[in-house]
Amino acid sequence: MDQVVKKVLEGNASEQVKADYLDVKTAAKLLRASDKMIYAMINLGKLNAVNLSKRKTLVARKDIDKLFELPPVVQLKELKPPPISECYNMGEAQKKFNISEKALFEIIKRNNLFKFQEGKFVYVAKSELDRVLNPG
Repeated sequence: MDQVVKKVLEGNASEQVKADYLDVKTAAKLLRASDKMIYAMINLGKLNAVNLSKRKTLVARKDIDKLFELPPVVQLKELKPPPISECYNMGEAQKKFNISEKALFEIIKRNNLFKFQEGKFVYVAKSELDRVLNPG
């Protein structure tokens, strides 16, 4: 008799896990977590849930499955520096615009200008720096 009851209970649990909407307790069993952890994920916004009443909260199975999806990989283009003949090194830029080294680096950083190092010199494109420092 006990074996029959166990089979019925086990079959019922697997049917609950296959359902489209799970209660918090079943979701916790599926994720092998505590009820408190599921509620914390709901409160943090990591898991969507619906309160049907004060004591009944349901979680969509598809939302649980989304927790395990990986974000798409974005391929970044490799930035190729312009030819050195079209660039200022930091010393040249300081002399041309009559500014200090710190001010020059702050301008490059603030305007998100591309700079690169070749050997012991750091270069920035003449066109970009001229555009920022001589907007006319």
